[in-house]
Amino acid sequence: MADILYINGRYTTTDEKVIAVEDRGFQFGDGVYEVIKFLDHRLLFRDRHFRRLLAGLSELEIPHPWEGASFDAMCARLLEGTPFRDGILYIQVSRGETERVHFYPENIEPTALAYTRRFAFPDAAKKQQGIRVITGPDIRWGHCNVKSTNLLANVLSKKRAQRAGADEMIFLENGDVLEGASSSFFIVREGRLITHPTGQSILPGTVREEVISIAFAERIRVDERPILEHELYHLDEAFITSTTQGVMPVREIDGRVVGNGGRGEITLRLQQQFDRLEASSS
Repeated sequence: MADILYINGRYTTTDEKVIAVEDRGFQFGDGVYEVIKFLDHRLLFRDRHFRRLLAGLSELEIPHPWEGASFDAMCARLLEGTPFRDGILYIQVSRGETERVHFYPENIEPTALAYTRRFAFPDAAKKQQGIRVITGPDIRWGHCNVKSTNLLANVLSKKRAQRAGADEMIFLENGDVLEGASSSFFIVREGRLITHPTGQSILPGTVREEVISIAFAERIRVDERPILEHELYHLDEAFITSTTQGVMPVREIDGRVVGNGGRGEITLRLQQQFDRLEASSS
């Protein structure tokens, strides 16, 4: 069954082929995107996602196609037409359609699309078991704070992880541990939560920010600083965060067991509090 699709102010379904051959999102990866989780037709952390979308558009100098009210109306209509209660809302804005040249003209009309999609979120067993990750070099462009549609480096890295029997690739750069190919990364040492600070090296994850707020409320010390690669050999706990994975324990890094190989105490506390927040948020 086709999903309902918003494209440039009109509504259709994903059965309709709507992207022009010379759309710059298709030919250059010239655009930004967001993925918003919804439960029982409730969008989670909508404001954080919308602010990040606008920040990315501003940095790429792409006009944003929605004012706040029209964005909310679009989201509401998509959810009203969605027969399933839980899933993701995918949103993408490209610079738009024009002749294929690197020097794009000013004032192109952006291409804006959005649609809902079913998603298999982790169950209780997966949240307890956790995942395996590997590390590898960061081959992305230098503005990782922008949620760009140009995800070739991420795709290749995720495939490398899959072939190694892992679930995620954690990027390294000059001895620093950054983030995952599609997630934020945290470690726990001596009761402290440590994660790379925001900036151009990482994406400001929406779940990352919520988890840091939860940690403060739980009186867990948070150090936002570069994680050194050698620290990965001496961990008590580790986990990733993302819109679709929530708080997901990491049980193994490059074949080495993390901590005692199970979900750590601090990870469990943050996971439980985050799940409660999702259940009550909109």
